Amino acid sequence: MFRLKLILPLLFIAVLFAPHAVIKDSASARSSMPLNSIKPASLCTATEQVVWSCVMVKDRKLVSVCSSKDLDKSGGYVQYRFGQSGKVELEFPRDRANTQSAFKYSRYTRPLVTYLKLEFVNNGITYTISDDYNSEEKPSMRDAAITVKPSGGAAAETRLKCRLPIKGSLMKLEDVVQREDY
Repeated sequence: MFRLKLILPLLFIAVLFAPHAVIKDSASARSSMPLNSIKPASLCTATEQVVWSCVMVKDRKLVSVCSSKDLDKSGGYVQYRFGQSGKVELEFPRDRANTQSAFKYSRYTRPLVTYLKLEFVNNGITYTISDDYNSEEKPSMRDAAITVKPSGGAAAETRLKCRLPIKGSLMKLEDVVQREDY
């Protein structure tokens, strides 16, 4: 009986303060989350679908591939956008007619490895989105980036690395835009 009198108040105190401890722990966990666990936003509108989107590591700008919800090989549109929410710096192509022919898609796949590429040329500059996954590596490797390469080789190419996670998948474009061997 003496043990029960001692245990009951301790149990009451534990139950009383347990919810506060959980709230405090989850709040501190949220504030200490690594930056790469932030869900990426996109530059797509509410009436569009997000094909693929990421946040740049260096300047936190967004890169998004957006499309109409009715996108297929012969209809709808697909566009690349770069910038910040509310301030798109580059949108390609500007015209939404026949956009599927403006892009080239590549995929290399083998067990545990997938390399995806989407490429377009705008004003003589080649833009390549790459999204690579390799689980043969230990630990598994995921890498996504945008490479910007001026024509003529006068200037060096620039590689802008994406912060993980990536939203969407370039595979959505596999049967929609021009296919190119990797």
